[in-house]
Amino acid sequence: MDPGHSREPFLSKSKNSSYSTSLQLVILFGLVSLAADMTYEGARSILGPFLSTLGATGSAIGFIAGLGELTGYVVRVFAGSVGDKTKGHWGFVFVGYLINQIAVPILAFARNWPQVAFLIVLERLGKGIRSPSRDVLLSHATEGMGKGIGFGIHEALDQLGAMIGPLLISLAMIYWKSYRRALVLLVIPAFIALLFLFITHKRYKKAISSLGDPKEEPGQQAESLSNKKEGLGKGFWVYVTALGFIAMGYVDFPLIAYHLGKLNLFNEHEIPLLYTLAMGIDAVVALVAGRLFDKSGIGSMIWPIILGSLSSPLIFIFPIQTLTLIGMIFWGIGLGVQESVVRAALATIVPFEMRGKAFGIYYFIFGLFWFLGSFILGYLYDHSGLYVAVCSFFLQIISIPLLENCQKKIKEQRA
Repeated sequence: MDPGHSREPFLSKSKNSSYSTSLQLVILFGLVSLAADMTYEGARSILGPFLSTLGATGSAIGFIAGLGELTGYVVRVFAGSVGDKTKGHWGFVFVGYLINQIAVPILAFARNWPQVAFLIVLERLGKGIRSPSRDVLLSHATEGMGKGIGFGIHEALDQLGAMIGPLLISLAMIYWKSYRRALVLLVIPAFIALLFLFITHKRYKKAISSLGDPKEEPGQQAESLSNKKEGLGKGFWVYVTALGFIAMGYVDFPLIAYHLGKLNLFNEHEIPLLYTLAMGIDAVVALVAGRLFDKSGIGSMIWPIILGSLSSPLIFIFPIQTLTLIGMIFWGIGLGVQESVVRAALATIVPFEMRGKAFGIYYFIFGLFWFLGSFILGYLYDHSGLYVAVCSFFLQIISIPLLENCQKKIKEQRA
């Protein structure tokens, strides 16, 4: 018997088994994120108006949102590096999710905006502790499938939760007309997220051995060898710098909600629905962008970034409902790429044993630029919405030549 014929079915079966295992793990991680996003994205959809009722200004809201992101991103540098050294990624994931999910429902009991600010920072701290380790574990779980589509599926489920959470908050606002009661409701998805996390951990420990050791992406071996000898490489640093400019220019939703609330362009319960719309767009874009990334690489990110940069002019310059809706769609498109393909690209640029450190550095730079951008855009908003739109647009556009340069450097390293 020809040995080639006897091995082919086995190889095909093994490949299918690996794909099935990866898909199960990605979906489980996605379900954890779905429930978690219902919790904190539900709260985020009304934080702007809620802070406004407590006396916060546009500058204060921009500062709070930016400080929360900065705190979460700074801690990721240490969490990612320590996770790599100790191999204790699951410990960071559990602690991070616990803090992240408990802080949100407590917002309902805050009596002034500084207390709300503290809880927002605490929630972001929890997310910062668990994110690098979660992404490392997820990158291993995608070994049986493309990283682009793996991270894309995870982001789609994540954003499904980000749609459901604000939708529930909108319904709660219609029924109760109380921000505090709506926030208390979020204890339910918080509990579900932690329950799914325990289930995912149990399944991961049983299934991950069947995927074997993490492998290099096709064409990545030369680059990875260079990384191991010289550090993370020029391509990585150009890449995270480009992402930093995107972060600096991207307007956080609390400021958008604050702006729309001041204009009275939408009713109170309609503002969370706009966030739901953006999260739905985010989910669809994540799947499409993930597939395109597996085929075309970093270049597939360019057009979504351009569309995302147009969101601020549409939202902050023209007080027209239709243009605001289009702006929120573009905002969701830009966000969909940031939260899916961006992480998939890092997982292909950097070897597995350095990914915790790489994710941590990326998150730190992204968070630092986000904080600076949030503070600057909040300050500009107190003077003119036009200033916000122009600044936001140009900061994001700056990233495009940097991403093209990054793609060029990666190709040179792999040559």
